[in-house]
Amino acid sequence: MVNFFLRSLSMTKLRKLFFVAVLAAVLVPQAMVVTAAEGRLTFIHLNDLHAHLVPHRDVVRQVVLDGTIASIIEQRGGLARTATLIKQLRAEEPNSILMNIGDTYYGGAEALYSRGNAIIAPVNALGIDIGVPGNWDFAYGPIVTRLRYAADSSPFAHFVNNLLSNEPIATPNYPVLAGNVSKTFSLMLEDEPLLPATHLQSFGGITVGFIGITSDIVPRMSPVFAWGFSFLEGEKAYTALVNEHALKLRQAGAELVVVMSELGLHRDHQLANVIAPGVDVFFSAHTHEATTVPLSSRSGALVVEAGNDGFLGKMTVTLSQSSAPKFEWQLLPINEHITKDPELMELVAVARAPFLDSNVNFEHPMPFVDLPLTESIETVVGSAPATLHRRSIIDSPFNHFLADQMRRHYETDLALTPGFRFDAVVEAGDSLTLEHLYRYLPVPPTLARARISGQNLKAVLETELTRVFSGDAFQHSGGWLMGVGGLNIDVDTSRGQNDRVINMFHADSGEKIGPAELLSVVSCTRPFDDEGVLCSNHGFLDVEPLEDPAGKGWTPLEFLRYRLESKPILEKRIGQVKDLSNPTEWPVGKYMQPLHVAPESVND
Repeated sequence: MVNFFLRSLSMTKLRKLFFVAVLAAVLVPQAMVVTAAEGRLTFIHLNDLHAHLVPHRDVVRQVVLDGTIASIIEQRGGLARTATLIKQLRAEEPNSILMNIGDTYYGGAEALYSRGNAIIAPVNALGIDIGVPGNWDFAYGPIVTRLRYAADSSPFAHFVNNLLSNEPIATPNYPVLAGNVSKTFSLMLEDEPLLPATHLQSFGGITVGFIGITSDIVPRMSPVFAWGFSFLEGEKAYTALVNEHALKLRQAGAELVVVMSELGLHRDHQLANVIAPGVDVFFSAHTHEATTVPLSSRSGALVVEAGNDGFLGKMTVTLSQSSAPKFEWQLLPINEHITKDPELMELVAVARAPFLDSNVNFEHPMPFVDLPLTESIETVVGSAPATLHRRSIIDSPFNHFLADQMRRHYETDLALTPGFRFDAVVEAGDSLTLEHLYRYLPVPPTLARARISGQNLKAVLETELTRVFSGDAFQHSGGWLMGVGGLNIDVDTSRGQNDRVINMFHADSGEKIGPAELLSVVSCTRPFDDEGVLCSNHGFLDVEPLEDPAGKGWTPLEFLRYRLESKPILEKRIGQVKDLSNPTEWPVGKYMQPLHVAPESVND
């Protein structure tokens, strides 16, 4: 019936999706969302690997012996331990599905200088059944994206790839879904999907329908990453998309329907509250939130996220003909108590060997980037003046440390750095290696100096705060709050859009910054940015690219290494961001980024 109406009406793609969403809400009988099968099925949830091949320190939330909640630093992750835990779970639950969701092949030197190829073989050896790419998986540019994920065999794609590198692009050995991105540059007369939106497969006699959604922030990361692609945006569009595919999967025989989504926990939960019944679970990625208890929703769908590469999620579903499905969720740490799988240890060693050798010699990691690597990534470049990490939404120690060093070096009024989430924790006094720097700064923009008025600075900060604290999760974008240096900022994150910045002061003098005051600033710029754009924000004047001592563009990574090796590093930074609303912050609160929901919609 739905197909008949769609064929008989002339509508845009979005209007078609909306039309199907309305029909789904009206036509899907309740019996359609209650499985009639019997059995047991386990979903194993891996997300946001960020190319971490080996164990690393991470900041995690933990209930300590006296019952209080604290954050602790412990070693987590590593693909060899991940493989062991996966094998243990599969031995316990033979009828299982391993999902890989979100950023996988980008992060760190091994990934950057191989365009993700070094990560492929170890990840393929995990035995993944199905996956979804993340926003950072688009960061090698559209040609690599097409060759890796879309099996683009066109002569043009291979010609461009051969110009960039003699090495072919390695591909995942499992199906990859993303129903919200289309190719706008194709031989078709209209847009065609980059990847399939859905996948239907039976596991132990239970038929599962998968819907895949990648991140839609790629165009805002860089226009270059999204060239030739079109991404769906907005709550209504995603509601229609999920309703359409859930209905079709149920009609095709799916007894369970799950959404694998890189939109993030907050968007997925908002979406679960407005879709029609028909989805059982949203398996989230992107926001690195570790959900110990599933979020419930008005549609009946559960929503979970398994942190990042330091965890695996385990969702066991028991199906019965006489009752509704039973869902059991566990969040399992990948820690030092898990032995390393020998096969994965060998694959990881092979992948890392070219980066540990005494004859390391890699040139340009990607077009328009001059960042050669000629030393082992184990080279020590300094020591950490304080514990550095990014596990803080508003007061990231690493982001503020970098901004403070940029400001000190250029003697500007302030400095701004992007609010990325990924990291590799380094404790105070420990050695900082090149590997650590590439973990924090695998994105190679260059530094630039400019001026900005107090009024425009407030607008930039308000935009950044909206991207993190908006009650409408579909206004969230990117990571957490940017790093700042040279400013004391009072904010109230409980207030509405464009009303969260209360005061801005010069950190040195304590003087209040007025709207007409012009301030000098150092930040980052990227190839093909529009005029007046720094750090993905508009409103800057007289933007001037900055050069390193050798006269070439200076990446933040090279800049920070220079400061660590040749300048005194002061532990105490100048400037801070203070939230006057006094929120219950992580780790006391369960979520790093606030979860704005109606109280009755959360079972937590």
